[in-house]
Amino acid sequence: MILSDKEPLIAGMRSAPPATWLLLIALPAVLGFSLARGDAPSRYPKFDWDTVPIAFHFGDSDALMTPEQAAFVASKSNFICLEKGHGVGQLGDTESGIEQEARQLKRFNPDMKVIFYWNTFLDYSMFAAHEDYGRHPEWWLRTLDGELDLKNGRMRRYDLSKPEVRDWWTDVAHEAVVNGSTDGVFMDAFPQVKSEANRKLWGEKKYAAIQQGLADIVQETRDKLGEDHLMVVNGIRSTPTWSSGFDFPEHVDAAMIEHFGFFNSSTKESMLQDIREMEQAGKAGKMVVLKGWAGFTFIDREAMAKPLDEKRTIAKRSLNFSLAAFLAGAQENCYFIYNWGYRMHNGCLEWYPEFDRPLGPPQGDMVQEGWELSRKYEHASVWVNLETRESEISWH
Repeated sequence: MILSDKEPLIAGMRSAPPATWLLLIALPAVLGFSLARGDAPSRYPKFDWDTVPIAFHFGDSDALMTPEQAAFVASKSNFICLEKGHGVGQLGDTESGIEQEARQLKRFNPDMKVIFYWNTFLDYSMFAAHEDYGRHPEWWLRTLDGELDLKNGRMRRYDLSKPEVRDWWTDVAHEAVVNGSTDGVFMDAFPQVKSEANRKLWGEKKYAAIQQGLADIVQETRDKLGEDHLMVVNGIRSTPTWSSGFDFPEHVDAAMIEHFGFFNSSTKESMLQDIREMEQAGKAGKMVVLKGWAGFTFIDREAMAKPLDEKRTIAKRSLNFSLAAFLAGAQENCYFIYNWGYRMHNGCLEWYPEFDRPLGPPQGDMVQEGWELSRKYEHASVWVNLETRESEISWH
């Protein structure tokens, strides 16, 4: 199916829900940056439209990648975030695992931008820094009644309102990035920090102090990393009841859309808002990573019990929708991830023929008609219906 650009974007918006109009009007002011574009900063990975721009984001708790796996990843992308726990079975802690993996990847691809995962809120035990945090109970976040605020009843949280916590956290980032071999930091869990449910849990005064602490740690991270390194946050998230856009654009380079089309972000309204957030941030020169899910997720026990070949079949069948949605709104410096989890064995090294097809630059902006989105690229035409989850990519 070949789609036409017979109507401009505004004409296509006539049938869009009123909320979408308000979103488009408000977004630039909410994001706090101009839509003017310039050359990408030198700290960004090299970008082109030759094929679908792919990023990787995963970890392997057992060991580093084999040379063959590392060579494959380094040949397919210039951009990877290595997850918490990577290589701990071999090297003992996340910091050592990511450092050694970054060195290996850069031997295969010197242009590779390797990002250090460092959760901004949760005290994961697979980090060497966990032991240091454990020696400071005065740093542990507590609820309004004085009890420890534990995720799932076991995992401590960082009290970002305390300057000494932020100083410790940013020192760990500085060691991994400025003194190490990685190119930036992935600051996870922003939506958890910002959740309105925390107001009741912490009290209004503490909630406000932690929101200020989140803003402070972003600025302090930039100060310690300098202008030569990347700051990536998680991120952009739209749900029927709560949404988070591209926060702190004065310091942050990139944001992840982690839940596109799944979990609490599966409604057509949520998917449209995520795509629009990506479009607007990309036009402002920011990086966005959209994670598409392979028709199931790692928490789906029934799906995870299926043989690998069956998982691959489901993933191949499901790819077109999330890829078409990504291409509808993608801008320069936007990247696509597609798998069913966060560990390397969750389909993170699977590769699809669509990723190797010639794409070419977009020939205009996305066109919206109701819940249908369309767009033309030099070598492809894209159509997706967010309401019915139908999609089509015609490769020329």
